[in-house]
Amino acid sequence: MSEARERTDVAATVARVSWWPMAVLALVNLVDQVDMAILRGVLPILEDEWSLSDLQLGLLGFAFIFVNALATVPAGWVADHTRRNRLIGWTLVSWSALITLSATAVNYVNLLGARAVMGIGQAVDDPASTSLLGDYYPARLRARAFSLTQVALFVGGGIGLALGGFVGSTLGWRWAFALVGMPGSIVAVLAFRLREPVRGEADRALGVEPPPAPPDLSLKDFAGRARTELWAEVKVIFGIRTMRYILVGVAALLFTVSGIGYWLAVYHERYSGMSVGEATAFTAVVLGVGGGIGTILGGVLSDRLHGSIDGGRILLVVWSSIACTVLFLGSFAIGNVPVRLGMQFVGVLAAAGAVPGLRASMLDVVPAESRGVGASAFALTSSIFGSALAPPLVGLLSDLTSLVGAFYIVFPPVIVGLLFLLRARRTVEADAAALISALAPS
Repeated sequence: MSEARERTDVAATVARVSWWPMAVLALVNLVDQVDMAILRGVLPILEDEWSLSDLQLGLLGFAFIFVNALATVPAGWVADHTRRNRLIGWTLVSWSALITLSATAVNYVNLLGARAVMGIGQAVDDPASTSLLGDYYPARLRARAFSLTQVALFVGGGIGLALGGFVGSTLGWRWAFALVGMPGSIVAVLAFRLREPVRGEADRALGVEPPPAPPDLSLKDFAGRARTELWAEVKVIFGIRTMRYILVGVAALLFTVSGIGYWLAVYHERYSGMSVGEATAFTAVVLGVGGGIGTILGGVLSDRLHGSIDGGRILLVVWSSIACTVLFLGSFAIGNVPVRLGMQFVGVLAAAGAVPGLRASMLDVVPAESRGVGASAFALTSSIFGSALAPPLVGLLSDLTSLVGAFYIVFPPVIVGLLFLLRARRTVEADAAALISALAPS
C-alpha cells in the first residue's frame, strides 16, 4: 500500500470516529468530580460535628489535590506506556472500594488521610483520558472533544456538591461518601470496552508518523525504564515555550478559581441566608449548569477560532477569564441574592468556556507519545501551585479576617495568569507547526 493511500485510510478512520469514546471518558470525569465535590457539600456538617476551623476544612481539600499532584507525573508516564483503557478501568474499580475509607472515618485525622489516598485515582485517570482523546480526535475537533469531557467536570462537581448537601443533611455525611463509590464500577466496565487507538492515530492524517508502540515489558523492566525515561520526557514538556506559559498561567488562574469554588457553598450559607441544603443546591446549579453550558459553547467557539485567528483559542481563554473575574468581584459586593447568583452563574459560564481551548492548545504542541506526561505536567503545576494551596489559604485568611475578605485577597494572581497566557498566544502557532514539521516523514 502506498504512503498516500495509507494516509487516506487513516484520515477516513479518523473521520468515522464516533462520539462514544468521548462519552465514556466524560463519564470517567463525572465519577471523578462527584467524589471530589462530595466533600464540599458536607463541609458545614463536618464543621459543626467536629468543631473544625476554616483552615482545617481547607486542608481536607488540600490533602486530595496534593497527593494527586505528586502521583500525576508518574501516572502520566504509565499512561504513555500501557493500554490506557485498562489503566482507567482498573483505577475506577479500586477507587470505588477505597471510597469506604472516607465513609468510615472516625475523626478528622482519619478523614484527612482517606481524602489523601483518594487523590491517587484522578491522577491516573486524567493523563490516560487526555492521551486517548488526542489519539481518537484530530486537532480540528479536539476542543469540542474536550468540551464534552470537561462538561462532566462541572456537572459532576454540581452533582457531588448537591448530593453531599442533601444526603449529608438527611442521612449523615458518611452516607454521602458511601453512595458515590457505587457508579465507578459501572463506568469501569465501559472503559474496559473502549478501543485502544494507535498512538498518534489522529495526527497521521496530517502526515505525522506515529510513535513506535511501547514494548511488552516485565514489571521490573517497566519500573526501570520509567526511572530512566520519565525525567527526560518531563524536560521535553517543560522545554516547549507554549507549555511553560500555559502551565504558569493556568496555575495562577486556578489558585483563585479553586480558592473560591471550594468555599462557594459555605459562602452562601454564611452570607446569603441559606441552609446547608439550599446553599449546596444553588451552588450546584451555578457550577454544574453554568459550567456545562459554558464548556460546550467554549469548545465550539474554540474550534472555530483555531486556524482563523493566531492563538485564537488562548485569546478566548483570556477574555473569558476577564469576564469571570469582573462578575465574581461584583457579586460579592451586591446584597441582592438573586442578582448575586445570576452574576456568579454567568461568571462560571465564562470561566468554563476557557477550559476546552486550553486543553486543545496543550495537545497541539506536545508529541503524541508524551501526551500522558504532558497532561500530568499540566495537572502537577496547576495543582501544586494552584488548586492545592488555595483551599487552606482561603480558610486561614477567613479565620483571620472573613470569608469575603479572603476572596478579595486571592484575586490578584488572575492578573499574573493572564499575562502568561498572552505570552502563550504569541508562541502556540509556531510551536504547533514546529511539532508537525519535526514529526513528518522526510
